[in-house]
Amino acid sequence: MDRTKALAVLASADRQLVLHELVERDRTVTVEGLSRSVAARRHQIPAEDLDDRKIERARYRLRHTHLPKLADEEIIDPNWEDSVSLADGERANRVFGLSEELECWPPDGSLGYPSRSW
Repeated sequence: MDRTKALAVLASADRQLVLHELVERDRTVTVEGLSRSVAARRHQIPAEDLDDRKIERARYRLRHTHLPKLADEEIIDPNWEDSVSLADGERANRVFGLSEELECWPPDGSLGYPSRSW
């Protein structure tokens, strides 16, 4: 994977959050958990204050945009019904290597309220 493709993966805050959650959660996270986490951080509110609409919109963005992009780049191994796992391999290593150069990595503190309640 070249630098341009790796930067394209990291260009989305939602994708950065997905990757960060996978690292923090030992490589596998449920789609529901990712949806809650992304929604909480996007709206900068605690997960327990999220309404179903916000979670569903995050799930839709993940399933239709961000998870397919990460899967196409062979960075994740999705089980579309249940969970997402971090893929082993050079492509994921390249993205994480490049992420270390970003001032906003990891995204955990920069967007507030990381969700840990699922």
